[in-house]
Amino acid sequence: MSAFRVLLLLAVTAQMPAYAKPLFKTPVTSPGTINWQPCSSTAFQHWFSDEPPPAALQCGYVDAPLSYQNATQSVRLALTRLPAAGPKKGSVVIIADGPGTPGINPHIAGQGPAWRLQKSYDIIGYDPRGVGQSTPKISCQLTASEETPSPDENDIPGAEQQARDMAAACIKQTGVEVVQHMGTHEAVNDLDAIRRALGEPALTAVAYSYGTKVAELYAERFPKKIRALVLDGVVNLKEDDFTQRINQQHGFQQSFLRFADECEKSGSCPLTSEPNRAIQLYHVLLRRLHDTPFITPAGYEISADDAITLTRNLLPKRERWPELAAALRKIDEGKADDAVATLIDESYTPDADDARTVIECADLAKPDADRLLLRRQRQQINSAASFPNYLPLHEYPLETCDFWPYPGHQQPHTPVISAILPPLLFVTQRYDPVTPYRDAREMASAFKSPLITREGDGHTLVLTGVNSCVDEEVVDYLLIPKKPRRDKSCR
Repeated sequence: MSAFRVLLLLAVTAQMPAYAKPLFKTPVTSPGTINWQPCSSTAFQHWFSDEPPPAALQCGYVDAPLSYQNATQSVRLALTRLPAAGPKKGSVVIIADGPGTPGINPHIAGQGPAWRLQKSYDIIGYDPRGVGQSTPKISCQLTASEETPSPDENDIPGAEQQARDMAAACIKQTGVEVVQHMGTHEAVNDLDAIRRALGEPALTAVAYSYGTKVAELYAERFPKKIRALVLDGVVNLKEDDFTQRINQQHGFQQSFLRFADECEKSGSCPLTSEPNRAIQLYHVLLRRLHDTPFITPAGYEISADDAITLTRNLLPKRERWPELAAALRKIDEGKADDAVATLIDESYTPDADDARTVIECADLAKPDADRLLLRRQRQQINSAASFPNYLPLHEYPLETCDFWPYPGHQQPHTPVISAILPPLLFVTQRYDPVTPYRDAREMASAFKSPLITREGDGHTLVLTGVNSCVDEEVVDYLLIPKKPRRDKSCR
């Protein structure tokens, strides 16, 4: 998996190789029959290793077919429910970002407009198939004997052998049958299985980032089963993987320069608002780390790749730009400490990377693709943003999905809209590096639905309390979805 893929997101470590786990053969969950239990009970304590769950939170499972074409085996999806604070009117399902991101116990602001929603709707979170507490779980862990030293940037054959080894490990550890049914195609059907298990006649949901792809495909596939659907940080169904990644690189370049401008205005980091100079200063820092990695007082080694990964992880989170600025300043001054090391560790999520890799391969792999064309595309992708390219550009290796033996199930296409599909609600931010603004605009038009634009930086914000203008409009839509609406701009 390329270091330039986004997003970097958190997952839970596997307890045992997935191939050693039995595939569930229990019946598919019947409508309205989820066995909800307190998440504080012993059976669910391992779901919440970082901090205890909210006292009212309930946990349960939904069983669904591994393959919806051949329902002889099942997957088990982990769910949480935060019950409505008052008389219940229904459930709102939160579709997490990713791919590969756990979604149980989603964060919803406890006050402001979001609280109006929680008064009358259960808040449902879930770990997608293969992810987090859902089983069987995706794993690509290599054994000690299978691991090879990381190749340097010029060792193309070594890097491609590492990608081949990763593909083989994902298939071996997760299981041949399982990896072929871990893609978005099945995730869309899983969402409908969750709707049925909740006993909801039509889906009310909020989707983030990659989750908007699941939501858009759901809207195509199940137009009669939608009550209200909010899509925040919108994936463009028309774009192929190459186009999407090129546009992301351009988005990150724009965000880096906007971050550098903010740095100069606040005096918080060693960058400047002049674009070429900002990139030059950043490259000087990276080359210094490349030649001599910085060692913190606690013995933590910080490399150039660490600085790039940290930058990419925090650029889409406007509220965390001060942390990024402080970290770059400390590294530049030779004063990096445990706080910087913690931020860097947060940016690396190996389990989430495993799940993201398998899901993306299940969606996008093209075993018969022209390898020369793929290499040219990798070169174009990795040169589309100049800020991380502190070394002379070289040939870029093929990636894990380029060695995937099974064809992907997703194809770029213009959305097919049913006449009975109700209006959805799209949300975007003007300077979103991950899912650029034009993608949301194009999909809102394709789905004949209104678009809320926040005039600022960042990637996803709905119901987090970051912007009351956005949250007010979203909550009003979720409570009264049939009310006529127009496009809206929020500051």
